[in-house]
Amino acid sequence: MKDNQMEENNKKENKNQIKIREFDEEKLGQEVNELIPGKGLDTYHDGYVGFFSRADASGAIGGGMGMFLWFPNYHELYQFLANYFVVLSPGPFDLDHKKVFHEVAEIVKELASGKISKKQGIEKINKSAQHFSQIEWIGEMEDLTSGSSEFAKGLREYFYEFKEIPDQGIIKKEDLKDFIQKISEYGI
Repeated sequence: MKDNQMEENNKKENKNQIKIREFDEEKLGQEVNELIPGKGLDTYHDGYVGFFSRADASGAIGGGMGMFLWFPNYHELYQFLANYFVVLSPGPFDLDHKKVFHEVAEIVKELASGKISKKQGIEKINKSAQHFSQIEWIGEMEDLTSGSSEFAKGLREYFYEFKEIPDQGIIKKEDLKDFIQKISEYGI
């Protein structure tokens, strides 16, 4: 009985492990361009988790552009970050893209395993991926609608300015659809 239980536990652990792809920048870039349309705010469902990142380059070449991407669970989000984050926004030609890819993948593995916090993971990823992309937030919609982070507060302020109503502090359930619609434009 114990052997069967150990085997089941090993299967669960293997299923939750972050699998790192072989680094082929061109192929990963093509794949991420196909994946992104299925991960935007228009695909958000209750319980999904997401992240917001910006291209970390000069504004003249698209730097500063940002987007939310959403996933059914943290495992899928971390799997995406480990394999595609570095190719979301190509870095400078003089940097070793393969090295940055593997650094970010290892940090995401630490994050996924709980060895580091989300805050630590974001800081470490952003340091490694400087000049590629920068993560501003990872979490759940509830973090954005009622959380205390500066990023969440800024989004709510952005929303209330658009609605031309006083800041309510949190996004009410009846405003959630409008909030999601408005923040889909954030960072563009």
